[in-house]
Amino acid sequence: MIGHVYAKFSEEEEAADALNVMNNRYYDGRRMEVEFSPVTDFREARCRDFDEESCRRGGFCNFMHIKPVPMCLIRDMEEDAEDERRRDEMERRRKEERRSRSKRDRKDGHRHRSSRRDRRSRSRSRSRSRSPGGGRDEA
Repeated sequence: MIGHVYAKFSEEEEAADALNVMNNRYYDGRRMEVEFSPVTDFREARCRDFDEESCRRGGFCNFMHIKPVPMCLIRDMEEDAEDERRRDEMERRRKEERRSRSKRDRKDGHRHRSSRRDRRSRSRSRSRSRSPGGGRDEA
């Protein structure tokens, strides 16, 4: 059990998200291989000798030696999560700007086209009213 880490989540979806994010990342120069554990009651899998500071098997013990998560790891993970949130927010804003810009461009293009049509129809109606024959073009 050397190097195994177990994390318990209250929601299965959170566990799946953590698995996807953490799998194949590197920690302390070693690649992490993350998988779901069939253990449902971690109290049964704990080494009682380790809890009493008397386990002599060390890393070769078949039970879990529960250790607190180092604060440096927690900080690193929080910083990574915050960086990812910032990147996602920036990307979301860029997409919104692009959408609003394309909507504006479409509206502006529609205005230009419709104003050209209006000018054309006004000029035609003027020329028809001036032409002999009651507004009909004669060939």
